[in-house]
Amino acid sequence: MMNSSWDFVVSESGGSPWTPPDEVSPPPSRAARGEPPQGPPRLMTMENDAGRPSTPDPPQASQGSPRPTWGISEPADEGHPQAADRASLEAARAYKEAGAPPLNPVPIEDIPYHRLWRSDPTHRWWKPLVEFCISGPLYMVLAVLITVLMFAAPAITGGPRLTVGPNGYPDSMLDHPSIFGLMFLSIAIMVPCVLLARFFMGPRPLGLIFSVTGRMRWGWLMRCFIAGLVIFILAQLVGVLLGGGMPSPTLHGSVTVWLLIISIILVPIQCVGEELAFRGFLLQSIGRWLKHPAWAVLLPVPLFVLSHGYDLWGLISVGILAIIAGFLCIATGGLEASIGLHVSNNLTTILLGVFGMADPFGATDIGPSEAVMTVIIDGLYAVVVLWMARRQQVETRRPAVVAAQSWPGWALHNAGLEPVTDQHHTITWRKS
Repeated sequence: MMNSSWDFVVSESGGSPWTPPDEVSPPPSRAARGEPPQGPPRLMTMENDAGRPSTPDPPQASQGSPRPTWGISEPADEGHPQAADRASLEAARAYKEAGAPPLNPVPIEDIPYHRLWRSDPTHRWWKPLVEFCISGPLYMVLAVLITVLMFAAPAITGGPRLTVGPNGYPDSMLDHPSIFGLMFLSIAIMVPCVLLARFFMGPRPLGLIFSVTGRMRWGWLMRCFIAGLVIFILAQLVGVLLGGGMPSPTLHGSVTVWLLIISIILVPIQCVGEELAFRGFLLQSIGRWLKHPAWAVLLPVPLFVLSHGYDLWGLISVGILAIIAGFLCIATGGLEASIGLHVSNNLTTILLGVFGMADPFGATDIGPSEAVMTVIIDGLYAVVVLWMARRQQVETRRPAVVAAQSWPGWALHNAGLEPVTDQHHTITWRKS
C-alpha cells in the first residue's frame, strides 16, 4: 500500500514536488533539458507549477560570488541519524554565506520605562486594575490603623489632645516625636503595599518597577540624591542672602534628637513610597494602556497634587515637582532621579523644621514666588541629572527580547515536517 504522507521537497533539479517515500527516481540532467545552471533549491508545495508559489532566491553578497548549493556536500543515507541535521545546517550556512538579510525582519525598539510591561509576555491589560485592587485596600486598612494609633498616642503618653490643622496635618507635630513618626509612617507603608501587589501581578521581574534594568540602581540613586541635596542647600542659602538673614535654630533637647533620627530614617522611605505609587505603579499602568509618555507623566499629577493639603500656589508647586519627576523617570529609565529629587526636597525642608528654622507643614499662605522658585530649582536639578545620565551612560531603555528568527526549514520543522535526503541530494520535508 502506498504511503499517503505528503512530502515537501527541496529539489536541486526542480523535479516533482511530491515523491512517495519509497519511490525516488534520479532527476533528469539539467543540461539534457537545455536549462541554465541550477540556482538554490526551491521550496515546493502540492500545487502544480502554474499555481505554485515560489520562494525567492536569497540575494548574493556580491555579483561575482558563486551561488551556493542548498544541499549537503556528500550523499546522505536516509537512514543515517545525522543526515537531516547536516542538511539543515548546510542550508542555513549557504543562506548565510549568500549575504541574504534576516528572514521576516521585525522592527524592534528598546522598551522605555513607562512601557516595561512589554518585557513580560505573560502580562495582560487588566492586571494593573487587579494590582490596584490589592494595593489600594491594603494601604487604606493600614493607614486607618496608624491614624487611630496617632490619635491615641497623646492619651497613651499623657500629652495634649491631637488636633488637625487646615492643611490636613496634625498640629504641633514638631513637639511630639511619636505623632511626627506615625504621620510619616502612614505614607511610608505605601512601599510594601505597592511591592506586594506588583509581586503577585507583575510584570516580572519585580525590580522593573524601579528601573529598566530590573533593579534599583543604588549608585545612580546616591548620585542623584547628592546632586539634589547640594542644589537645595544652595537654594536655601540664596534665599537667606536675599531675605536678609538666617533664622536662629531652636533646639529642644531629646525632642530634637528624636525628630532628627525619625527624619533621617522615615522621610526617605516616605518619599520612596510616594514615588512607587505615583511614578512607579500609576505611570507604568497608564503606559500599559496609552503609548505616548506624556499621558503617563501628566495623568497621575492631579492625584499626587490632591494628596497634599496646601493652598493654590502650594499645590501648583507640588504639581511642578510631579511633572519634572515623571519626566525624569522616563528620561533616565527609572525612579532613582525622581526619588533623589523628592528626598532632597523633603529632607532639607523637614530638617529646617526640626531645627526651628522653617515650618515644613505650613504651605498654606505662600505666593507665586514659591512656585517660580520650584520651577527654577527643580528645573536646575533636572538639567544636572540629565547631564550626569548622558555622561555616565545610564541605561534609559530595556533591550527588547524576541524569539530567535529562523530560516524557512525550521518553520517546517515546527509544523511537524522532518527533513530527509536521498542519494540525489534531494532534501525532502516529510510529515513525521
